[in-house]
Amino acid sequence: MSVPAVKKTPRKVFIKLHRWTGLLLLAFLFIAGFTGAAISFRGELERMINPHLFVVEPCSKSRPYAEIITTVESRFPDAFAGMLRLPKKSDDALVVSLRAKQDAPGRQKPQTGLENSIRFDQVMVNPYSGEILGQRNTTQFVLSRTNLLPVLSRLHYSLFLGKPGILVMGWCAVVWLVTLFFGLTLSWPAKSHRVASWLSVLKLRLKEGNYKINYDLHQFASVLIFPIMVVVSFSAVYLNLPEAVTPITNIVAPVTPIPHIKSKSPLQVTGIGCSVDDAIRVIQSTFPKTLVYSVNRDMKNGVYTIRFLLPGDISPNGNNYAYISMATGEVEHLRLAETGSAGDRFINWMRPLHSGKAFGLFGQLAVFLGAIFLCVICVTGLNVYIGKISRRLTVEKV
Repeated sequence: MSVPAVKKTPRKVFIKLHRWTGLLLLAFLFIAGFTGAAISFRGELERMINPHLFVVEPCSKSRPYAEIITTVESRFPDAFAGMLRLPKKSDDALVVSLRAKQDAPGRQKPQTGLENSIRFDQVMVNPYSGEILGQRNTTQFVLSRTNLLPVLSRLHYSLFLGKPGILVMGWCAVVWLVTLFFGLTLSWPAKSHRVASWLSVLKLRLKEGNYKINYDLHQFASVLIFPIMVVVSFSAVYLNLPEAVTPITNIVAPVTPIPHIKSKSPLQVTGIGCSVDDAIRVIQSTFPKTLVYSVNRDMKNGVYTIRFLLPGDISPNGNNYAYISMATGEVEHLRLAETGSAGDRFINWMRPLHSGKAFGLFGQLAVFLGAIFLCVICVTGLNVYIGKISRRLTVEKV
């Protein structure tokens, strides 16, 4: 084994800090690692597990989205189509997110006895035939094939506890980020400039008992994926605690506030004069090389929010937004990645970094392996602690 750089009293302090923060986070990190490994390939797994919902037979022509919206809203009369996630591939289904009608005061009058909740919040539709392939409620903890990925996703970022869970996981990410450096400090060899010293740190003593096996595996996995864990934990802090991170980012590089756009022509007066299809055509004519990812229908403010991908975007889903009047079809506001500030570009990196998608398949695989190794780190760290307690009790008995 290599000689550690930190010794004596400072080492004892770092050991205690690393041990107790690690034990505090153990369950949370294991859940994050287990669920993160699955959702790092969420889109691919959805198509694999639920092909009847997410895979369709390509045809020459798609149905108009306005027609599909009418079909969906007729099937689910207590809801309206709040957002459409458009197909990326020719055999992808169209995903429609539903919202309660009472969330659209500009469109429907409140109905007597109608609860401000809906049975299903997501509908999958064949974009060519308009056939509804299935539906699910992504907010319910239902262990079924249809709901598996939404359940894992919500466990990952909120423990299925809503806003309190999001805050808990966010602060866990803060502590995790700090304890990562405690662990690296303990593993840092005295002669760190030598490759042999690091090889000694990564050495596995597989024939010297369970304690040393667990200790070495814990150190090996932690050092090996340290850069991945730093990136994932740091991005998790922003994703769960944006209200805390954004003001700090603003100090270094200003972040453009998300605009709250309201159409100049209220829907109550003019009605919907621009369909979803019309709004998409407006963007495609303005940006010929664009790929539209989603269309959000803000019925309250009478605005379509279109998220779209342009060459050079960090996120594979696009970092550009257009706000289009539902009444007139006019572009009320454009938010483009290329004209954003340094702070905006920093924020745009967070989710693609966390998922690994910023670097394509290689990045996703790195995050997947990092999540698996995180579970190994949790298990071996607990075993090391139990081993220490067992050895101490044995000595006291003697």
